[in-house]
Amino acid sequence: MLVGWLVFAVLLVLVAALAWVGVRGVLAADQLRRALPIASSIQTAVLSGDSGTAATEAAELRTRADKAHALTSDPVWAVMAKTPWLGPNLRALGGVSASAASVTDNGLDAITSLAGKIGADSFKPKNGALDVAPLASAAPALAKANAAAQAAEKTAAGVSTHGVIGPLASAVTQYKDKIGEVSTFTDAASRAAALLPGMLGQSGPRSYLVLVLNNAELRSLGGIPGSVVHVTADQGKISLDSQYSGASFGPYDGPITKLADPTNQLFGEITGEYMQDVTLTPRFDQSAQLATAMWQQRFGQTVDGVITLDPVALKYILKATGPVTVGAGTPAQTELTSQNVVKSLLSDVYARFSVPADQDAFFDAASAAIFQKLASGDFEPQAMLGAFAQIGSEHRMNVWSSDAAQRKILAGTTLVGGPPNSAPGEQRFGVYLADGTGSKMDYYLHTQVQTGRLTCSKVGALYVVQVKLTNGLTAADAQKLPEYVTGGGAYGVAIGTIRTQVTTYGSPDVEFGSAFDSKGAAEPVKFVKDGDRSVAQYVVDLKPGQSSTVRLVFNPKKGKSGKIAADVTPQINPVSNSTGRFTCETVLK
Repeated sequence: MLVGWLVFAVLLVLVAALAWVGVRGVLAADQLRRALPIASSIQTAVLSGDSGTAATEAAELRTRADKAHALTSDPVWAVMAKTPWLGPNLRALGGVSASAASVTDNGLDAITSLAGKIGADSFKPKNGALDVAPLASAAPALAKANAAAQAAEKTAAGVSTHGVIGPLASAVTQYKDKIGEVSTFTDAASRAAALLPGMLGQSGPRSYLVLVLNNAELRSLGGIPGSVVHVTADQGKISLDSQYSGASFGPYDGPITKLADPTNQLFGEITGEYMQDVTLTPRFDQSAQLATAMWQQRFGQTVDGVITLDPVALKYILKATGPVTVGAGTPAQTELTSQNVVKSLLSDVYARFSVPADQDAFFDAASAAIFQKLASGDFEPQAMLGAFAQIGSEHRMNVWSSDAAQRKILAGTTLVGGPPNSAPGEQRFGVYLADGTGSKMDYYLHTQVQTGRLTCSKVGALYVVQVKLTNGLTAADAQKLPEYVTGGGAYGVAIGTIRTQVTTYGSPDVEFGSAFDSKGAAEPVKFVKDGDRSVAQYVVDLKPGQSSTVRLVFNPKKGKSGKIAADVTPQINPVSNSTGRFTCETVLK
């Protein structure tokens, strides 16, 4: 009888415990569900300078996050979280609750304190200058908020949804996405506040080269530098000092500075002999130093940094500024809009102007007009912030500074160029394209990159990077294009053919294995080691309408694995960049 009562007592305690954590779990999940929209509301209030709304929403967010954390951190919850079936669900809910409470307790006050002091308007020039003082004063608060957001995101990243029921797993994923958005925002804002005052000349004039890239002739970083603009920043005011065609720099008798051996092996000495080729390497720090050396050799001037932008980036900027007029009062007068700027600069210009110097002049004038519009501050600031966010996410802007402290702040962002760094649990590759036609045929190039893993019983787990290139031009249309676009048969490339050099950088955790075409035949590649990265390079010629598919296989180093992803050279036509499934039968024929 006593044993029976003991069993009954244990069961009663267990049922009570289940009921306890069940009710508290439902309440905690409800608090978190209601908290998610508030985070977006606070961000909007801060950017718009609405300090009252920011404070009210912050108080509610903190209350809900703290309640969720309290509901999921008592002793009974801790015990039940160790049980086999229920445990994963409780640990997941407790993990995101702890993450939410952490960011609200440690970083929320810093964020809301900025409402009314710094907002979207802080990034808009007034009277030709950007007031950098508010940004500098906001830097400590933004750094504190960012530290809290990054810590909360790291906590959330460690929450596993394995064994978690569907609705809760979906909620955990939503929270991870939201805290990821918050941490991205605070990281960008914190870095901007730390960088912009110094880069915009708060402590004295700073000079920069802005390389406007032409994606119609691809290079690893996006395109050839078609225009080289020298600008000066002083106390927030940016002045355009001079502008030259990229073609006017070089050739030099050998590289302007010594090239790194891997750069020389992969891309050749021309990387340092022509301004238009400095972006052959994906390592933007090398490109920037080559460009500054060429500028100094020609003008005897040192510069403090190098920035690149391409016409697709200009398209996003024009969405925020509205149209600009180029060549007003001349036969070449053109209104550039976000709808026509890419086509105008990368296709129509070659039909309108037969002389390359005239093409360059139009390209330069367009760049200058957009720069002046941007510097005037005649735009909606939130739209402009959105434009630059998109530019950064698509790797259409690179920034290098001669200042080591500024380079440290830039490190880890999308702005530094170079083979990509892998996030935790990820293996990220870099796929870079460069024109070999000696022309502007990449206006018609279409690119698809697919990455994935496969497991073969004989060889184990492998990574696959599949690159499909297509020449979207017809043979008939190729005959109608100007020789400047087709190349006219130079370099042994037939008219209408697109020759492309494809260079794939592996992550430091993989080694290149082999390459195959779409029929399973071996693809000849050049293999180079660039530091701790394996690099595979091949060249493909595409006649009008023709496609080429190559699958590159990489072997992970022992104990190294992760979700595969790839960064790809930004191009004119949208790049299809996806993950897929590969079988040994299709890859390893």
